[in-house]
Amino acid sequence: MQIVLPPEVEALVQRQITSGKYQNAIAVILAGIKLLEQQEKIYQGDKGPRGQGE
Repeated sequence: MQIVLPPEVEALVQRQITSGKYQNAIAVILAGIKLLEQQEKIYQGDKGPRGQGE
């Protein structure tokens, strides 16, 4: 899969790499995907590791 990022998103990714927080663009994207997954779980009511948020 190839993804074309808007310039402002590409700049954000580059800033994260330049800051030393991430080694490459893939690491930045994966961090964002993990946050998205966490957010989805919260919206679904699964706030704990075993669904303890009910």
